[in-house]
Amino acid sequence: MVYRLIDTIKVATAKTVSKIIYPDSPNPHSKTVQVQKQLNTLVGLGKIKRGKGFYSTLDYEGEFKEHDQEITRCIAELLKLNYPISIYRERSLRGGIRPDIIGLIGKEGKALCFIVEVCISEEDSYLEKKLIFWKHHNPLEEVFGFNIPHFSLVVHGKTHPEMLDFENFIKLIRS
Repeated sequence: MVYRLIDTIKVATAKTVSKIIYPDSPNPHSKTVQVQKQLNTLVGLGKIKRGKGFYSTLDYEGEFKEHDQEITRCIAELLKLNYPISIYRERSLRGGIRPDIIGLIGKEGKALCFIVEVCISEEDSYLEKKLIFWKHHNPLEEVFGFNIPHFSLVVHGKTHPEMLDFENFIKLIRS
């Protein structure tokens, strides 16, 4: 389970992984230590790598700074919902776009597709360019293998009148 989570999240701290696996633990420190041991075992087996204060997939080349940390936090919040979910982190799509998170929650033909953009220091014009792209293009079939006629645009770290705020998006999903 720990390896599957790191493979989905791509980069995280042991504490983040522990909070996803054991969200209601009465002893979170103990669970984090257990998860860290499992992560260290995976490092020893060459399945993942360890950075300064984080663990990641072998193909992760970042430094786990603020932007990556916030993407990880958003993915963790989505996974903690405990719904059937597919998550793609920073997947390049045709048209030269690379959303921070692409997700699909649901099953049996009923699902919600969403794109999350994490904006820490990005200019408003950067977010606007992405919004314009999504208004006129829909390359999501290349991700999921079937037509996605509708999707929600979500933003974390900024506000935009045409995008859902991430925290409100999570509340809507829970309700």
